[in-house]
Amino acid sequence: LLYKPIDRVTRSTLVLHDLLKHTPADHPDYPLLQDALRISQNFLSSINEDIDPRRTAVTTPKGEVSQRAN
Repeated sequence: LLYKPIDRVTRSTLVLHDLLKHTPADHPDYPLLQDALRISQNFLSSINEDIDPRRTAVTTPKGEVSQRAN
């Protein structure tokens, strides 16, 4: 619980992935694990899209200093 919230989601996604890998496909919880993993992965993907460094990076020609408006 001391991890940042996004770290918890990332770790939970990894746990769900491993749990699904070791759960038999005929187990009653298998579809629920698939749904939980899909939701978690979609959430992480949406976060990655929101913080894509290519969209937020400020590029300047070599030798120039970036001047951002404050």
